[in-house]
Formats: sequence, structure tokens, C-alpha cells
Amino acid sequence: MREGQIPSTDQISPPSTLADHLPLRAFSAHSTDALLLLDTEGIVRFASPPAEALFGRRVGDLVGSAFGAPRVIDKATNLEIIRPDGSVALVAMRMQQLTIDGDPAFLAILNDITERHRDEQLLIESQQFLRSTLDALSAHIAIIDGIGMIVAVNRAWQEFARNAGFDPYRSGVGYNYLHVCDTVVGDEAPIARAVATGIRAVIAGIHARYYLEYPCNLGKRQLWFALRITRFGDGEHVRVVVAHEDISNRKQSEILSNERRQVLELVARSQKLEVVGQQILAMIRKHYPSMIYTALALAELPVQHLARPDLHEDVLERLDAWAHTRATDRMRHGQVEHCLPDDVCWAGMGDLIDAMGLRDCWVTPIRAHTGRIGGVLVVAHSEPTPIGLEDAQVIELAEQLLMIALEQQEHTRQLAYQAKHDALTGLPNRLLFEENLRRAIDGARHSERMIAVLFIDLDRFKQINDTLGHTVGDTLLIQLARRFESCVRGSDTLARRGGDEFMLVLTDIVNAQQVVKVAHRLMELLQPPFHIAGHELFISASIGASIYPTDGEDPDSLQRRADAAMYRAKHLRNNFQFFDPTTNQTTLERLRLENYLRRALERNELDLYYQPKVNRQGQIVAVEALLRWKHPDLGIIAPSRFVPMAEELGLIIPIGTWCMARAFSQICQWQRPGRPISVAMNVSIIQFSQPGFIETVRTVLDETGLDPSLCIIELTESMLIGDQASVTQRLNDLRALGLKLAIDDFGTGYSSLGYLRRLPISILKIDRTFVSDIGTDRDDSGRAIINSIINLAHHLGMQVVAEGVETQLQRDFLHSVGCDMIQGFFYTEPLPPSLFEYLLDSPRLPSPKWKE
Repeated sequence: MREGQIPSTDQISPPSTLADHLPLRAFSAHSTDALLLLDTEGIVRFASPPAEALFGRRVGDLVGSAFGAPRVIDKATNLEIIRPDGSVALVAMRMQQLTIDGDPAFLAILNDITERHRDEQLLIESQQFLRSTLDALSAHIAIIDGIGMIVAVNRAWQEFARNAGFDPYRSGVGYNYLHVCDTVVGDEAPIARAVATGIRAVIAGIHARYYLEYPCNLGKRQLWFALRITRFGDGEHVRVVVAHEDISNRKQSEILSNERRQVLELVARSQKLEVVGQQILAMIRKHYPSMIYTALALAELPVQHLARPDLHEDVLERLDAWAHTRATDRMRHGQVEHCLPDDVCWAGMGDLIDAMGLRDCWVTPIRAHTGRIGGVLVVAHSEPTPIGLEDAQVIELAEQLLMIALEQQEHTRQLAYQAKHDALTGLPNRLLFEENLRRAIDGARHSERMIAVLFIDLDRFKQINDTLGHTVGDTLLIQLARRFESCVRGSDTLARRGGDEFMLVLTDIVNAQQVVKVAHRLMELLQPPFHIAGHELFISASIGASIYPTDGEDPDSLQRRADAAMYRAKHLRNNFQFFDPTTNQTTLERLRLENYLRRALERNELDLYYQPKVNRQGQIVAVEALLRWKHPDLGIIAPSRFVPMAEELGLIIPIGTWCMARAFSQICQWQRPGRPISVAMNVSIIQFSQPGFIETVRTVLDETGLDPSLCIIELTESMLIGDQASVTQRLNDLRALGLKLAIDDFGTGYSSLGYLRRLPISILKIDRTFVSDIGTDRDDSGRAIINSIINLAHHLGMQVVAEGVETQLQRDFLHSVGCDMIQGFFYTEPLPPSLFEYLLDSPRLPSPKWKE
């Protein structure tokens, strides 16, 4: 039985007269405590009414029961009482000795503290939970009262103060935190004042909470913290929670992200690699306080560096030479190099190490995604600097940005090269040819020498192309270009004009006989057969020539007259002719063709053919409308012959309007439920630039009823160069009508990539020359360029169409890199409306054998 448990009354003798003590009864009537009067044997002689509730027994049952050996208890002692129903009460008991009518007795005073004890336990547990929670938080937390005194801190607060070397007394419980903030001096004073201001504002109720992000320099490291101040309690019991959270990692990410954005903006603006490199070196310098010297050594460029101002010029020159050596070595081995002062990589450089105070150095290779090493990044320090997580992030970001800049430079260089070179043969194209011709004319004008322009056109090349296929035809052109190059001097320019046409500028001509010798040599080079894909091919050429200054003094005149001379030579085949204005049959033929063209539209000789654009699911989702001229006597005339003529004669505007109306009307008829089909058509720059072009498009849309979202206007890159404000406005007007805009032959021009972000372009069409590289010895470059264009387009939210697809290999690769639509002979050549309609209604997906 526990102390205080009352036994049953049948164990005890009857109560004595002690219970009749009148003062005791009077006292108990006014006391809420339970009173027990015990004799010297510990028998209960009297019990007050509250004892009944405390013990769970009637007073009459308590009197006469044994309570236990009585003793004086001045200080309250806790004991448990087990009631008859099994419940337990916690009681605080005191016991006093009395004398009643000369008899000794003991008075037990019992107070039920069960509820109070439970509340105290809950409070203790709550305080322990709060302490554990605070200590588990990574933020440095202090609880401050209404006058600024620290009343509690968590473990993180204590550890930070200890690690930072703060006075534990001034940063611990019992010290006034406001006083600490108010007395800070030096660089940290403004931030400390801001903290104090925030605390006072929250205590005063001016603000419910306060937030501040601030830097904190601890030794050689800069940390960033977020301060949060919140309030609880009122009046004299107001408290504020001051929490300093380390946000250095987030701040580092934000800083790196901002620096990344700044560098990428330079790359997007096509800034020189030197400018991008300096920006990256400056970024590194901000992150390394102990940096002595950082350098960027890239292939084909002088070493760039940022260095401590006190380093002498001769030291920097030797450092740059050393960096260049490390670049050459790392470009061979491609590994990160950690160069400590006594390492072999500094052999023979002891005086240099002493002069610069070097203690640590990292050499990181700059690696492109292809694995090619383009250079190294060097960072040298004045003290040992192991690469930590944050440092690794900085170096990794610098490496990534340099890789992007290098690849962008290479891409820009490729675009610049492609803009002026024929993608198939590698020869200069018409643009570069005309630049060199203009330069040659200027030189001849000053030296009073002659130059010659030769126009070379292959005979019956189209027959080879149509019979044996484009692959054989392309290989023939490549081999032919190599033969022609063998007889061209370095000062001359051999170019491919397009198709089966070549041009040649001969400089420093003394007499016409020199031109004759070169022309005959070119024709001799064609006499040996070409062996391609098991075929033995023979081909000849017709060559026309014009002479500066006799036949013209500007590039256009010389080219036109060489062209006219070539047409004269064409009648004889494998022939050479100088320009002769008196017997210029070509001029007459051209005049006749011009007259025919003027009547072609009214005589219904023009027609549109359609070539499908097929998505990756094999569905026809769009068509391109292609203009054809069927003359009753001359047969089908290629657009490359009559479209430039139409532009010169001003006929392109009515022809273009007719094409638009015809295509829009046709595509309306071909719409199928659930299968919308778009129509794409090329627009001439003359047509695009005319003042009423936008109104013409709006009128044709209204008359045909075509949904504008199903219309795609295709523009060449060259049309984007010029008056940017005018071009942008016109494109925005077309987009406002609901039409989609596409760039045709993308990658062959040289417009800034920045235009793509500013102009409302929806679609990029990869030029067929890149597609034709797939499966050839230029396969890698073709695939890389196509992949880059597709990634660029998708990043800018554009779709991609590949034209000129002819093989399964090309189709499969384009699908694998995410090309949205494919167009080319792999599916079908351009078709007249009747055949194309059959293709649309055919249940089979388009394939090379769909006609079967």
C-alpha cells in the first residue's frame, strides 16, 4: 500500500473524542484543503468534507482508518493517493503536531495538485520542444525582450558566435542586443544600424515584421544572410524573434546566374571572343580575393589576362608565355592541372614564383561538347586555395561560358564562310565573287590593267542530274570544281554561280590571248571522263568572256556581257566566245523570252505545283506552292530563268498576287475535317517591299476566305538585312493579320542571330545544302549544323522544316534530332493539283513509292 492509502474501517478501532474538537471543526469548515486529524498511532480521528472528494470515500469511512505513522512535515511533500475506483491523485501534504485537551495529535493538511502538476509537465515538455526545435534550425535565432535584452538563443546562434570569434558575453543571454548593434564600428556599422532600426520598429509595432539581406565578411570569406524579425506578445511581455539565415549558396547562385546572363548577352550580340573573355576573367576576379593573376589562353588568340597591379610587365610577359605553354600541353592531354610552387610544371620559374608571391595555381582545360580542347583557364593565388564547392561552381561556370563563346565563334565563322561560299563545292559563291570582282575592277582601274570575267555553263548537265539523280550530279560538280581550281591563280576568283554555272575573274590580263588560253585549258580539263558511282560520264562546257574596260566598267555590266557571250557559245557547245555586241544572239533570245513572259499570265501559261511537308507522324501538315511556266513552244522554263527577269521587268508583283490568290483558293478546297493543311509560298523581295503588299495580302485573304493561320510566308535571310525598322514593321503587320512567317534557306545567308529574337518568325527552313551533306564526307559538319539550327529554333519557340530530303538516311537523322517537318523528293517531287489531291486522299502515308 502506498503512503497515504486509507485501509478499510474494519481494521481500525472506533474513533476517539479528538474528533469532537470544536475549533478544528470550525477551521475545517472554511478550508478548501482536506484535513485529517490523526492520533499518535496514525488513526484518522477526524476528516474534513474536502477529504471525501480527495480520497473518493465518505468521511464516515475515513474516520477510524489507519493513515500511517504520523510525523511532523513542515515542507510540503508530494504523495500519490489511490482511490477505490483506481484513479490516482497527486497530493501535497504538510503535517503538524497538536495537543488537544492534553492529548497529543497530528493534523495532516492535504492539497490536490494533480491538475497543477499536469499543467507544469505540459509546460516543461513544451519548453523542451521549443528548445529542441530552435536548436534544430540552421538559422541563428535569438529571442529579445522589449528593451533589447537577449532572453534566449539557439545552438546555431552560439556556434556561429563562437566560430566567428565574437565575445560570448556580448552575444549571449542577458546582454542587450540593441546595444551591441549600436556600438559596432567599421564597415559593418551601417548593416548593424539597419538591424537595430528593424528591431526597434517591430518592438514598437510600426512594422509587423522586418526583412533584410546583407553581406558579412568573415576573414577572407564573404557570407550572405537574410535577417527576419517577427514579434509576439504584448505590453510588458512583448518579444521579438531575430533570425539570421545563411543564404550564401542562394546568393552565390543568383550572382553566378546574373554573371552568366551578362556573358550570354555578349555572346548573343556576337561580341568578339576577346570581349567575352575579358568579361569572364573579370567575373573570376570578383570571386577570388587572393587572386594574383588569371589568364585565358585560347587557340589562335593572344593570351588575355587580368593581374594584380603591382606585377611588372616582364613578369606578366613570362606568365603569358607560361600560360600559352600550359594551353598547348592541356590541349594534348585535356586534364585539370593543379600547379603548386614546387611542382615540375613551374620548373625554372622559381624567380617568377617569388616575384609574384604565388602559392597555388589551377589550370582548367576549356572543352567543347565535341570533346575538342580549345584552350585553358589559369587562376593563380597568393595563398593555398583548395577548390571548394563554391569555387568549383565559379570555375565550372567560366568553363561552360567559354565553351559556349568558342562554339558561338566557330558557328559565326561557319555562317560567315557559308554566306560567301558554295556549300556543295566550297568555291566562292555569287556574293563573294562580286566582292572580289569589284575589288579587281578597282585594282585594274588604278594599275590601268585589264581583267576578264568568264561565264562557264555546263552542257547537258540537267540530263545527267535527271537521269542519274542529284547525288551523282552533285559529285560531278565537286570533281569538276577541283579540276577547274587546278588552273586558277591565287589572284583569280573561281566561283559557283548556282546550278551548273561557274564564273571566273582573271586579273592582270595583258591581252585577250591570255583569256583564250585559260578558256581552252578549262575545256581541256573536262575532256577526261568522270567516274562516279560506277558511271563513266563525259561533259562539256560553254564559256563566254567579257573584258574590262572594253565591255564594261562595273560588275553588273561585265557579268551580263559574259553571260551573253556564253549564250552565243552555247549554240556550238563546248565552245568559247568573247562578248560581241553586233551579233549578240543571246540578247535577242532574252528579249524574246521577256515578251513571252509579259503574256504568260494572261495566256494561262503559269501554274502552281505543290510539294508536301510531312511531320514526324507521316502526316501531310503543309504544302509549298511552287511556280511553274509551261510555254507552248519552249516547254517548262525553270523559275531561276524567268523569276529574276520578272523582277527586272516589274512583272513579279502581278505574278506574285496571282500565285497568292491561286494557292489560297486551292488550299481552301483541300481542307479536310480534323486535318488542317497550311500553304507556304515564297515572296520576292520586290513584292515584299512594295507599299501595298500588306493590303494585297489582306484582300486576297478576304476574297478566298482562307484562315490566315493556315498561310505561311517564306522569306530569305537576305530580306532581313537592310532597313531594320521597315522590315520589322512589315513582318509585324503580316503577323497581325494572323499569318505565319518562315525564313527560307536558313544558314546560307549571314543575318545576325539577334534578329531571330526580335522578329516574329515562326518557322526556320534548313537549306538543302546542309541536308545533302548527310551521308557524305561532310557528314559530321552537316549534322552538327542541322542540330544547332534545330536546337536554336526550338529554344526560340520556332518549328523547323528541312527541305531537299532525298534519302532514308537523311529522313531518319532529321527525325532523330527533332526536325518538325520534312520536304523533298524522298516523299515526292512537286506535283500538279490533280496528282496532289490524289496524294491527300490516299489512305497510305506518303513514301517514296506512294504512286504505286
